[in-house]
Amino acid sequence: MSKKIQAPAAAPTLRIEYLPLADLARWPGNPKEHASEAIAASIREFGFRDPLAIDETTGRLIAGHGRLSVLERAHAAGQPAPQFVQVREDGMWLIPVTRGGAFADEQQASAYLIAHNRTGELGGWNEDLLAGMLGSLDDSLRAVAGFDLDAFVQETTAAAAAVQLPPSEFLNDLITPPAPVAPFPTAAAPAGLPQVQTPGGQAAAPGATVAAPSAPIPATAAPTITTPPPPGGEEYVQLVLVLPVSERNEALAVLKDVRAKTGLETTPAAFMALIRQYAAANGVSA
Repeated sequence: MSKKIQAPAAAPTLRIEYLPLADLARWPGNPKEHASEAIAASIREFGFRDPLAIDETTGRLIAGHGRLSVLERAHAAGQPAPQFVQVREDGMWLIPVTRGGAFADEQQASAYLIAHNRTGELGGWNEDLLAGMLGSLDDSLRAVAGFDLDAFVQETTAAAAAVQLPPSEFLNDLITPPAPVAPFPTAAAPAGLPQVQTPGGQAAAPGATVAAPSAPIPATAAPTITTPPPPGGEEYVQLVLVLPVSERNEALAVLKDVRAKTGLETTPAAFMALIRQYAAANGVSA
């Protein structure tokens, strides 16, 4: 049974000490669950690079419960010590632990314990950058990182394909044209979508305005956005749009609002949702 570590007065700086595995005491009632197999695979591949952390006020663990459990199981099974874990003469493992940080009381310490785990969950991923980074790894490293690239691409594609945009008048709340413009000569713009002027197109009559309807316009349900699943993964390309500085914030605000109202997780997905709705409404095919 682990014993409580004697907690000296908190120092003004953090430090790393090597403490016996058997002496590390958990925080009681820690609510966080852990993917032990994934943690074990990471430690086996990369070594023990993330020290545990102790609250100097209580001497108990404030971060690293999942890693502690994995180390205890590995030590009990007689496995060799991971990289950066030292071994005492009697065979006990010495674990790197961050010390020097004290909390005012147990409530503050409990709040930190939750925040330490929760803030990582809230951050999410930039899926485009993640896909690019995963694509540069071999299969074994992707597995240790906890991702399968093909499955990741298929899941994100399916998630985008399952999204239905609201009826087309929804866009009137998102986009206000900077000036009255004429529709494309080949097709009238559908209700609710902004009218766009092509290069060389005829300008609207002076004084013409494009106004949002005062009451909802009856509209058919928005088309389902479908994208065929990529065969064994899909390459990514970078599409660069050059906008005037004065229009940058408007474009970003629209894409951000589309993401918020549709549940799409990335800006490229929101951009493609707008493209696909316009294409479906105007019979445009790639």
